[in-house]
Amino acid sequence: MRYFLSILLLSALSLGIIRAETPISKNGYFCAKPGTVLRYERYAPDGKHWWNQSTKIDSTAFGEDGTIKVGFTSTVKSIDVKAPIKGSVSSCAFVRKDGTVEINIAEAAATVAKNRYSAFKFKASGGMSSLSPNVKPGDTLDEIHGKVECAGMKLTIDYTESKVLRREKVTVPAGTFDCIVVQERKVEKAPLMKRDSITLTWYALGYGFVRHDSLLPDGSVESSEQLVSISH
Repeated sequence: MRYFLSILLLSALSLGIIRAETPISKNGYFCAKPGTVLRYERYAPDGKHWWNQSTKIDSTAFGEDGTIKVGFTSTVKSIDVKAPIKGSVSSCAFVRKDGTVEINIAEAAATVAKNRYSAFKFKASGGMSSLSPNVKPGDTLDEIHGKVECAGMKLTIDYTESKVLRREKVTVPAGTFDCIVVQERKVEKAPLMKRDSITLTWYALGYGFVRHDSLLPDGSVESSEQLVSISH
């Protein structure tokens, strides 16, 4: 049971890490160009290479109200640490007419859990995240509260104390990007298990996140994930 819960928690970490796991529209913090592949690598401070992750933009569909539905597939390959998913998982994001990106982190976590345990039924509720292209340093972002249930067990995912810290130019292996930096408190809870951390995420317009750091309660960096390449 503890193994199952730990995998579910890691699932939420790997694909829900983010308010916008991928980019969209030149005005929003996401990528809506079909065929684009964004490749990431995650490392521990000691240099241990956890895993590689790639996100491919599969499709875009335009709604009558101007909303873009972006379908994407994420694939994670284990390196020094076993990855929380096997193979690939598909999900979607929405980019509103004004460039606001919306992704449901609860549904993403349920999709990843289903990838690991196909015989089980997972139910997601809540968990809608939203990131406007117009946010600025000092802004406070809406809280996110999601829940995934299966066979009487429940995982809750909560993002609170979310704020835009600053604008910053950051260099990662894929290049140099002008970003906003968002800090959030993230708490995942399940029976007999709780994870409390602070995350820092660098978002670039047209690409989504280009760097994501997870901090331990003492403020030290647990892991850092960076964008290493972009192909079309």
